[in-house]
Amino acid sequence: MISICKISAHANPVDAAQRIANVILKCGVIELQAVGDNAISKAVKAVAIAQKSIVHNVDMVCTPSFMVSDSKGEKVAGMKIVVENR
Repeated sequence: MISICKISAHANPVDAAQRIANVILKCGVIELQAVGDNAISKAVKAVAIAQKSIVHNVDMVCTPSFMVSDSKGEKVAGMKIVVENR
């Protein structure tokens, strides 16, 4: 089962990177979900930090895709980034 991590616009990329690293090392795959420009930016930064600083000896592969989420009864578009150990 894929672990899902929702990234908000207020997320700390370093903390998110640590979570990504922990899940990648334990399970091999994590799905990041982000809605909005700032949240998507934080998610991408977190992946880069995780690769560069934390799990540099692991070959991480990212697969981005669009997603639709319900927010207070309203449909909003966002990004889903699946990060896995190759």
